[in-house]
Amino acid sequence: MSENPGGPPPSDGEPVVPDPQPPVPPAEPPAAPPPPPEPPVAPPPAPPVAPPAPPVVPPAPDYGQPAPGAYPPPPAQYGQPAPGAYPPAAPPYGQPAPGYGQQPPGYPPPPPAYGPPGAYPPPPAGYGAPMVQPSPIGESYSYGWKQFTRHGGLFIGAGIVWFVIAIVAFAIIGAIFGGTSEIFRVTTGGRIAISFGFIVFSLVLTMIGYLIQAIFISAALELTEGRPIGFGTFFRFVDAGPVVLTALLLTAITFVINLIPIFGGLLNIVVTFLLLFTLWFVIGKRLAPVDAVKASYQLVAANLSTVILFYLLVIATIVVGALVCLVGLLVAVPLVLLATAFLFKRLLGDPIAPVA
Repeated sequence: MSENPGGPPPSDGEPVVPDPQPPVPPAEPPAAPPPPPEPPVAPPPAPPVAPPAPPVVPPAPDYGQPAPGAYPPPPAQYGQPAPGAYPPAAPPYGQPAPGYGQQPPGYPPPPPAYGPPGAYPPPPAGYGAPMVQPSPIGESYSYGWKQFTRHGGLFIGAGIVWFVIAIVAFAIIGAIFGGTSEIFRVTTGGRIAISFGFIVFSLVLTMIGYLIQAIFISAALELTEGRPIGFGTFFRFVDAGPVVLTALLLTAITFVINLIPIFGGLLNIVVTFLLLFTLWFVIGKRLAPVDAVKASYQLVAANLSTVILFYLLVIATIVVGALVCLVGLLVAVPLVLLATAFLFKRLLGDPIAPVA
């Protein structure tokens, strides 16, 4: 029997009323099951550890060779600078250095180097045209005349002395062979009879002519090389042996050609033209006679047009000098020799001393 706290006790005849039961709270819905646990994440594998490298053991030096680093490096080769000892070489002459003339970044562009078209007057006529090379023939005669005006007295005086010596030599030879009338005996056909005296006289005449010519050639070459000359220069032989042999060779060539009938004279002019520089090579270049003949032919053939014009001008100069009562030869011959000396050097490309 339940107690009734706070009320009167129930009587015996009263029915016992059971105490009201407290209301039963509704049952709570079952909780959601927990999510399944995530599988454990495996830790990342550790990177493989490389095995330690074996210690580097320097190779044992060869017998008699020092170990590396035992001695300082050898000095640079003689004449070669050590690396980094000098600044880099400058660019070739006339070539700008790298970056030269370039505008630094961030700057406005430079103004144009020239004004707009028409801002300046046109250049004078002929401006920018290629220079015309002077004629070697004109240069030769100009050089010869300048040298003659300074040293012409020596050439004229020496020429007169050698002319007298040649006249005396011819008179002696003529007297030996019975006089000039016997040497130059004319046949009934109007031709000169070829006799022993005529042959000897012709050979001696040509030989003396070449020897005198060699002396004057030597003097002319000395002027083109800048060496002073004197009166004694015209009476000494330089390398007399080769000069005499060359004179004999040229004399023999001339004599044989003159024996050819009809065309002998014309052929002699052609051969003389081709061998124009033979003595010049013997005296100026110290060539042997045969080599000088070959060199003269090659030089003339390589400059044929120039030498032809010069040769014709030389003949004209000699003819004009001979027409002036032969006195003009005292000027014409030295002028031709000095001009030929210049042309010889010019065709070979040798340096020529200016007129002193």
